[in-house]
Amino acid sequence: MTNPRVVLIANLSSGRQRARRSSTLEKVCKLLDSLGVGVDPVLTSGPGDATRIAAAAAKAGAGEVIVFGGDGTINEALQALVGTNTKLAILPGGTANVLARELKLPLNPQRAAPVIAKGKSRRIHVGLAIDETRNSSRYFLLMAGIGLDAEVVRRVRPKLKKHLGKVAFWLTGLSQLANWRPIPFNVEVNQQIYQATFVSVGNAPTYGGDLAITPGASLDHPEFEICIVQTTSRIRYLRLLSHAMRSSGIKPDQSGVSFVRSTQARAVGSVSVQVDGEVIGVLPMRFEIAPATVEVVVP
Repeated sequence: MTNPRVVLIANLSSGRQRARRSSTLEKVCKLLDSLGVGVDPVLTSGPGDATRIAAAAAKAGAGEVIVFGGDGTINEALQALVGTNTKLAILPGGTANVLARELKLPLNPQRAAPVIAKGKSRRIHVGLAIDETRNSSRYFLLMAGIGLDAEVVRRVRPKLKKHLGKVAFWLTGLSQLANWRPIPFNVEVNQQIYQATFVSVGNAPTYGGDLAITPGASLDHPEFEICIVQTTSRIRYLRLLSHAMRSSGIKPDQSGVSFVRSTQARAVGSVSVQVDGEVIGVLPMRFEIAPATVEVVVP
């Protein structure tokens, strides 16, 4: 009896070098087939496609969905897989590949293919951002960012991201900080209200793959680590950034920063919100550990 074929969702427009990514996809499909995993690749053409494709696969009872793309494409597929019996498998193919790094996956798609073939998996916890204005919600695996970082994500030009990768975020971020007019907002955690100019609701320890902003967070624990920055000083932000670039991360005793642990938070104000690197709207929003989990393929 042959194994059922697996849907492979591929976003060839994420990251750089589309032609090279197309060639990589072809090689990976052949490699997976040789390892006993027959795949049917389906290309995305726009926002929401990965969610739609993954939802159809899960509804059909698929045991697994493979995503070849970046964290944004993975986040789209995630929306349809939380709480189902369909596993999420990842072939890293984006700009930062933060989730792949967190899961200790090989960042080369062809080296990640044998991991998928082995089929080892574990369930991880998921965050949920609830937009109180639009009465909508979105799952996230890595983090929710409120304030300064969401503005950076919103302002990154697609062409710059395509050609420079993660460098585009650094350039945009420094430019944003140089002209920054901080807009304070309030966040309520554990019945205490904090005024902030940036908040990271961490479900995973690193931010963007390079920064240790919520080093105490873990995909394996149903609790956020929340970093709350109160300062309006550009110089202070640069100093905090330098600490975040170290493996030890931002220290909880640093001035203008608070760290709290909780399963939920609520923020109100007039600033943008991003989850897993994609802007999803503006406050007010609530952030909760989702009641359901997702099963992911791991080494």
